[in-house]
Amino acid sequence: MKKVVRTPDFPIVETKLGKLHGFLQDDVYHFHGIRYGTAERFELPVMEEPWEGVRDAKSYGYICPLLPEERQAQAALTHDPSDRDNPFAAPFSSFEMPHVYWPMDEQCLYLNVWTKHLDKEAKKPVMVWLHGGGFCSGSAIELPSYDGTNFTDYGDVVFVSLNHRLNCIGFLDLSGFGESFRYSGIVGMADIVLALRWVKENIKAFGGDPDNVTVAGQSGGGGKAAMLLQMPAADGLYQKVISQSGALKRSRTKSVEEEKTYWQELGSKTVQILGLDETSIDRIRKIPYEELSAAASRAGRELGREGGMMLLNPSPVEDYYIGSFELAGFREETADIPVIAGTVLGEFNFMHYLGDKDRYSEEEKMTLLRETFGDKAEHVLKLFEEQYPGKDPLYALSVDGMFRPATVAFLDERTEFLQKLGKGTRSWNYVVSAVLPYLGGITLFHCGDIPFIFRNTELEPVICTAADYREELEKRMSEAWLAFMKKGDPSTKELTWDPYTIEHKTRMQFDDQSRMNRKDDTELLVCF
Repeated sequence: MKKVVRTPDFPIVETKLGKLHGFLQDDVYHFHGIRYGTAERFELPVMEEPWEGVRDAKSYGYICPLLPEERQAQAALTHDPSDRDNPFAAPFSSFEMPHVYWPMDEQCLYLNVWTKHLDKEAKKPVMVWLHGGGFCSGSAIELPSYDGTNFTDYGDVVFVSLNHRLNCIGFLDLSGFGESFRYSGIVGMADIVLALRWVKENIKAFGGDPDNVTVAGQSGGGGKAAMLLQMPAADGLYQKVISQSGALKRSRTKSVEEEKTYWQELGSKTVQILGLDETSIDRIRKIPYEELSAAASRAGRELGREGGMMLLNPSPVEDYYIGSFELAGFREETADIPVIAGTVLGEFNFMHYLGDKDRYSEEEKMTLLRETFGDKAEHVLKLFEEQYPGKDPLYALSVDGMFRPATVAFLDERTEFLQKLGKGTRSWNYVVSAVLPYLGGITLFHCGDIPFIFRNTELEPVICTAADYREELEKRMSEAWLAFMKKGDPSTKELTWDPYTIEHKTRMQFDDQSRMNRKDDTELLVCF
């Protein structure tokens, strides 16, 4: 049974900006809803001003407003009534993917801290967690598995999560309309940099080591974590990076200049739809968010762009964000930053709900594989069985062809970059290939690795179906992440994790029996 303590004068921590009043739950101190900065629309954020007295830090702060389609989908305000028998249509999908919704406001620069120490000399490793949802949606509390309590308690570390600006108020590039909009296409990442500055200056008060900060994230959060490598403004604010399912696809453009133009076009189209021009552009700072976000979504449609959480991405700004690594290359200043990058086997391909696989004959299984792979079915199956021995052939249908190839490309370029500098590899790769017995067996899905890492598997019913191996996998993954935070190498006493190199594209395969997989899976990946 949980025990919570909060008295008029306990627990209180004094930061450089002022005092905060949180609560103690069992052995973990919670300080939630700490405002780390403020920001005018389309401008760089500024650090929160110091305050007198004591501020409450017991409840989460505002989250960033969402685009219209994202708000409807995530809050399940709309759905197709004719689809009510579909267990994966909102809101019925909350069993598979629980979500937490919260009040929204453009002033959303809040962070949360979990710690076991209020001793400034404790110097515990720090994780700064970046939420998923692309660059357009999500929040620090959207998934129950984001809760830092168990990870902090088990690993004796400090855990920080944060909200920042997203979508059209975080990444709409209006720089073509003058110097005052120079940073408009990157301010969402600037918020993250400011949060890291806050950590650097204040985390000692929570028992954290400001010189041992690991930035980690999953999906869009994994992309943000890796993107910090391309941002000189973030140098010195973190020491390690973990990107979970954070690489999606190669750049749409051929140069940093083209990448910049691509995002400026979306900004210009949005301005046009709003009926503004160079002489009236400043009005965009006061237009209601609903009107602005609707115009940005419409602009994306008219330009033939992807919508929803894929509508916007950070736009390059000279000397601040140099552009994506495949166009701009990696920065030498980041050569000593160790990186973990990996994926889960199924990602968004896990939805092959074929029930009990044993009820299919071998011939029926091959028929299903041929429906997807055609004449390549036998070849794909052979390669799949080499990489994942013992897995039912039907799970070849779930192999991810989006995130893993992009992750391998990221690691290849990072490793080549380090080799050219004469540096040893400091990268590690993984795949989570566990199969949940849910509905007869599904591969682990996008976001499915987070509960294991943060030891929150009990919070997600679908994960709890893996009763036979749940605790074992939770232990292996959480301990690897903790080892990486503490010493920059994810190897543990139980699992020696080989670094990733161009010659040896090894990966840790987390499963009911985790192991190193030293077989190159490039040939399998090109089939997807």
